[in-house]
Amino acid sequence: MSGWLIISSKQNLDITSSLNFSQQGLKKRHRKKAHEIEPGDYFFYYITGEQKLAAAVRIDSFVTEASNKIWVNLGKDPQECYPWRFQISPHAILEEQSWLNMSDFADKLLHFKKWPAKNWRLGLQGQIHALREEDTQLLLRAITGR
Repeated sequence: MSGWLIISSKQNLDITSSLNFSQQGLKKRHRKKAHEIEPGDYFFYYITGEQKLAAAVRIDSFVTEASNKIWVNLGKDPQECYPWRFQISPHAILEEQSWLNMSDFADKLLHFKKWPAKNWRLGLQGQIHALREEDTQLLLRAITGR
């Protein structure tokens, strides 16, 4: 079981929520990572504008490819269709007022140790990041309150 940190806008989280957290897509440039993701892994949703962790979902499928546009790309390519798709199911979806401050994890997650402490937010650039087992377990405990 691995964890993956999804960097998302609130708008795209709302779209995934409107799908009942049943599907998640990755941008086309993440083909290699998409093929590393397996059923039983977890996606953790970090919301950019809020700088908070909002949800954890379990990945239920290997990657498939689709071309219909579901999510919105606020970056350079507005036609991005997030073609690498996964079937997912909710694990822990927090109410917005209960979202977790990512800054609380800055000195706890091994993922952020790649950067100087003051620059930990560099670990939140891009759409997806692989997490170590220790980070996955820490975030699962934090988001479920266990």
